[in-house]
Amino acid sequence: MNILDSLINPPTTEHIALLNIIQVIAFLMFLPFIGMLFGGTILSVYFNSKYRRTKDPLFLKFSKDIIDRLTFSRNLGWGMGILPVFTITVIYAQFLYGAKVISVGLFLLSTLLYITSFVFIYNYKNTFHIENVFKAFKAFTNNDSSSLPSEVREFEKNILKSNVRYGNFGMWLLIIASFLFVGSYTIASDPGSWESNNGLMSVFLNGQIWLNFFYFVSASFAISGGAILYLFFIWQGGIKDMDDKYKSLSQKTGIYIALIASLVQPLFLILNFINEPQGGLTGSNFFLTGISIVSILLVCNFLYAALRNSEIKYASPAFFLIFLTFIFSVIQQQMAFGNSIKPHLYTVTQKAEELKKEIEGKTISTTGVDPEAIYNTKCIACHKFDVKLVGPPYQETVPKYAGDVKKLSEFIYNPQKINPAFPPMPNQGLKQKEADAMAQWLIKKVSGK
Repeated sequence: MNILDSLINPPTTEHIALLNIIQVIAFLMFLPFIGMLFGGTILSVYFNSKYRRTKDPLFLKFSKDIIDRLTFSRNLGWGMGILPVFTITVIYAQFLYGAKVISVGLFLLSTLLYITSFVFIYNYKNTFHIENVFKAFKAFTNNDSSSLPSEVREFEKNILKSNVRYGNFGMWLLIIASFLFVGSYTIASDPGSWESNNGLMSVFLNGQIWLNFFYFVSASFAISGGAILYLFFIWQGGIKDMDDKYKSLSQKTGIYIALIASLVQPLFLILNFINEPQGGLTGSNFFLTGISIVSILLVCNFLYAALRNSEIKYASPAFFLIFLTFIFSVIQQQMAFGNSIKPHLYTVTQKAEELKKEIEGKTISTTGVDPEAIYNTKCIACHKFDVKLVGPPYQETVPKYAGDVKKLSEFIYNPQKINPAFPPMPNQGLKQKEADAMAQWLIKKVSGK
């Protein structure tokens, strides 16, 4: 049983259809955003470290622009990243209700790691801006750091250390969180592996999870490379006042990263399709996989044209085709997941129907009935709450029904002799609705609620 079972109810058949739609939307929000954040953070940290080694300011500017452009604002990041992954976690918990599977726990762990990595990454992003403030100060002193107060120089040194530390911590936490996230839905999509994958170590030893993770990595770098081309050169006119050297670095990096990552994706798609869990494959899955491969090949064609002709205009169709590939991949993945767990979903919906009937059985309508008036005209002659009259006191009898309104109502509507120490209770000729109201009123009065 997963760890959220005590907090959620199993979904009905109607709810499952709605949850499927919400889940696809959440994935379509989350995966492209987290892909850009994943690839962008790794590229930014790489070029930042390259700057620390070479002291070439071109690499520092490129590192800063990558993290600035590909992470968007903090609020948008939380809305596109954390909210969707939390939604996905809750939906999977409902789909896997009652199942002995580690997936929901992994989803929760990956969500916590994503939150932590976001904190580090956005702090990493902010330290770049603080560095720019120091550069502005130095400009007034002709880059003579010795003229700055010692406290300022020490603070600058700490900011530089924090920049590197935040970047590295954020990058590795993001990698681990993404691996666990991929592992979560990989295991969930294969009911045959639920029992064997029952610990964290088994996740790291699962070949299918690594295959899906490498596909996620390749897709992340493809969309990150495409985003560099689109956001640096096309979106709102691109970055202003780029010199030729910086333009060449940005353009070549974006093209090569996106092209290489796109070229390996068809291999991962084919291997994933071959290793799809039994019951997950349908004609629709085959069609969507084929469409994804065609879309990726078109991306490669546009990127090659941009590389060969040195024309950035091909970046726009390439970038949007990468997004389209994400859409096809997400739909295919969720269809395969739904097909593979159909037997379990049948059990879940049966449980939901049982709970629904149980709730309905405890729900009564008392509109238009005055139970206190019924007590004063029909019951008070034989019963009091704390004193024995003809019948036993309610304080002794009502608690025996343990709050079960329906059960007490049935006795009031059609009384049977229970306690030999008292005479049988005569039928008071109440309607069912009146008996229901009376039972509910007695339970509330005795319990004091």
